[in-house]
Amino acid sequence: MKQVEEVFREERGRLLAALARRFGDLDLAEEVTSEAIEAALTRWPVDGVPPNPGGWLMTTARRKAVDRLRRDQVYAAKLAILQVEADRSAPQPTGDELPDERLQLFFTCAHPALAAEDRGALTLRCLAGLTTPEVARAFLVPTATMAKRIVRAKKKIREARIPFRVPGPDELPERLPGVLQVIYSVFTEGYAASAGPYLQRLDLAEEAIRLARILHRLLPDAREATGLLALMLLVHARRDARTDPDGKPVLLEDQDRARWDHDLIAEGGALVRTALTDAGPYAVQAAINAVHDEAADFASTDWPQIVQLYDVLLALDPSPVIALNRAVAIAFRDGPAAGLAIIDGLEGDPRLQDYYPYALARADLLRRLERLPEAITAYEQAIARAGSEPERAQARDQLAAVVQTARMETVYEAAGGSDGLQRLAAAWHERVMADEVVSHAFHGGAKPDHVERLATYWGEALGGPPVYTTKYETEAFVQRLHAGNGEHDEMNRLAIACFDQAMTDAELTDPRLRQVLHDYFAWATFNTMYRHRAEDVDDGQTVTRWSWDGLQDAAES
Repeated sequence: MKQVEEVFREERGRLLAALARRFGDLDLAEEVTSEAIEAALTRWPVDGVPPNPGGWLMTTARRKAVDRLRRDQVYAAKLAILQVEADRSAPQPTGDELPDERLQLFFTCAHPALAAEDRGALTLRCLAGLTTPEVARAFLVPTATMAKRIVRAKKKIREARIPFRVPGPDELPERLPGVLQVIYSVFTEGYAASAGPYLQRLDLAEEAIRLARILHRLLPDAREATGLLALMLLVHARRDARTDPDGKPVLLEDQDRARWDHDLIAEGGALVRTALTDAGPYAVQAAINAVHDEAADFASTDWPQIVQLYDVLLALDPSPVIALNRAVAIAFRDGPAAGLAIIDGLEGDPRLQDYYPYALARADLLRRLERLPEAITAYEQAIARAGSEPERAQARDQLAAVVQTARMETVYEAAGGSDGLQRLAAAWHERVMADEVVSHAFHGGAKPDHVERLATYWGEALGGPPVYTTKYETEAFVQRLHAGNGEHDEMNRLAIACFDQAMTDAELTDPRLRQVLHDYFAWATFNTMYRHRAEDVDDGQTVTRWSWDGLQDAAES
């Protein structure tokens, strides 16, 4: 069955385009294509998949179409007249004709006689093989609305006698924007599937890129065709890093950039420079993605430049989705509160009511602002709006992390309280004493209760009760026992590596908790408040507190 589905995905568009061109009727082409697929589902499990599956499907579909026309002579006569008229109006073939029958159908589906909202919908349905609900999700409309659009578009093609052909050279540039929009819609569905078990549908994305390459070769001076190809290449370059081994989405900030396709990035970057000489929406989007792809890591992303590019893009195409993306960029440039204010201003736009990225972005900013009850509600909304299972899993995981954090008042509690930090201190001490370099910090021997002292100090620093201050406040020298050695940077770095390993040993697996603990230990290890000699410790020195937000004001003794 899987093999049959793969053949269907690969051949359906080609089959439908060829049949529509041959018989001049899209409904007939769809009907016999579906019948051929049904025949394959019956025959192939018994007879095996034929050596040329596409040829088998084409032969079967043609026979069914001929049988249909033989049974309905009146219908056949009408089709014959339409075909003669289409052939008569078609331009004479030249060596520059687009070398793919599917592109003939692309231009038919993107014909200006069709309503703008119908063109992309019909192409996704006919050429990309999406179901009507999938197309509806791609255009953010109800399924019933989309079904009516598709029926209306087919009726218009039939009644207006729109030919299944490629436009002539004079009208091709005017018709191109519609085709570009359709190709980009196919790519978008491939980039983030609107439904199903997988985040990406790489077959659709790569098909869109293939078609965009053909158009770019034929229209090298069309800057938006260049921009669209650049955009898709720069986005598709991140495909391998966008999911984890379980298929869950990986955020841009967490992606392994070594897994990006740097050849595609280089190709897309070169195309961007050409496209920006007469920048349209696709070229500007490509430039935004080029900035992302050229950053060495997420921290070095040039957010001010990205916001400026979004300002240009929003002027060219004032859509709510672009406004949302701009708000996210502003959140990284100016802070989550600034981004959230813009996102909340978009709440009333009906086009975003069921839009998963809107709910997820809002939830993330609420989380970063530690407005956790509101973040929990927003994540629940994102789960309800998710189309694919990986999107739902992503939102569920983030919701679970926020719920856990909301239940924990302190890092101390999240780490397991006194017992958890005792395990962590013991694991760290064991790692340190096994390290040839770091163990030199204890060349004079460790105190018998060193692990207990260490865990007690960490506990108070991370929001636990003041046990350390109460128990050890008269012994100032213990202040240095939990830290590194101020002037030995390499030893300190190794001690931090031992701490990271110790967190795993102590079964502390939550990513946010691990990051907070790592940041605290790294700060404490290198901070100058911890002197190398006991007599250098100030008498009034207190235990500095550390929370989910990082360094806090020193606690009172």
